[in-house]
Amino acid sequence: MNVSLFPSLSICSLFFLAQASADTLLLNNGKSQEGKVIFEDATYYLLEVQVSEGIKDEMKFLKSDVKSITKETPDIEKFEKLKELASVPDLLGVAEYEARVKKVQDFIKGFPASEKLKEAQLILDSLTAELEVVRAGGMKLSGKMVTAEQYASTAYAYDQLIAVQKINRDISYGNFLGALRLFSDYESKFANGKMREELVPKIKQVLTVHQASLTESLAGFDARLKAREAGLARMSPEDKLSTERALDEQMANVKTRYDAEKATKNTWITPDAYLKESLVEALRQVDNEIKRLSTPPKNELSLISLEDSYREAYEKLPGASPEEQKTIFEKLKRERMPDYYVAKLKDRATADQ
Repeated sequence: MNVSLFPSLSICSLFFLAQASADTLLLNNGKSQEGKVIFEDATYYLLEVQVSEGIKDEMKFLKSDVKSITKETPDIEKFEKLKELASVPDLLGVAEYEARVKKVQDFIKGFPASEKLKEAQLILDSLTAELEVVRAGGMKLSGKMVTAEQYASTAYAYDQLIAVQKINRDISYGNFLGALRLFSDYESKFANGKMREELVPKIKQVLTVHQASLTESLAGFDARLKAREAGLARMSPEDKLSTERALDEQMANVKTRYDAEKATKNTWITPDAYLKESLVEALRQVDNEIKRLSTPPKNELSLISLEDSYREAYEKLPGASPEEQKTIFEKLKRERMPDYYVAKLKDRATADQ
């Protein structure tokens, strides 16, 4: 009997695996095993066991060793997958919500007598309620629903939070170049944002890691070229010729991308291990950014909270006189409110006219 289970699994992991299982074998010795029966004949059961999220194993049990078997019904098995739909990630769009709703509706329609019907209905009610908010222009953010009106009144703060979440997501995925590009966009809109103080130390860490990687890549550049040449030399003439052509085409594409990125202002260079100038330029960018972020503002007292300024203007504009509105927009200009948010506020000011 194959019993290759992992004794190091945590209690939480074992609980998850048990919940994901479909059938239960009760053995003569009093123990039980959960999994999914994928084959049986007159003498044994073959059980598929979920060892971890991406790993499955197979276990064989003689029927003479099995006291009883409880097979999970199709609706229970489908409901286990359905439960995952209840946990909706942030910023999900209307189409994605509708797809989730349809899956739950199909379950309710397909299994009207299921013992999980009530739970499925609760999931459907929750998804439907969130969908209505999103359809009306709202969103889910930090696990909470934000209505269109709530967003409109605090757009600067909410957009900043979304930008920070995207940066943190790329950092967590190890996409450091993507995080740096998102941070550049963040700086163009939210340089005076409240979340910047918390975000900058993370970006400095990303820059330090990126800097070390680029420095190491530059140090090994000549050795890499020699190793590639040595590899080509060991090839047959035909293989060498075709490989060289492929490499030339690849490097031409890399050079074209590098030239385009360098010509575009404030664009982070994509470093390539075999294009030295891209490594040098990328390292220069990193060094400059570390220096910039490590230099305090010339006048820290001039930094204001644009989140508060936006919210205050949003509340005051509808009832303000033309002269008062002019004063509000002059103040926003002095505070360097981005044009995008000034336009939103101008729409707000003229909405009731």
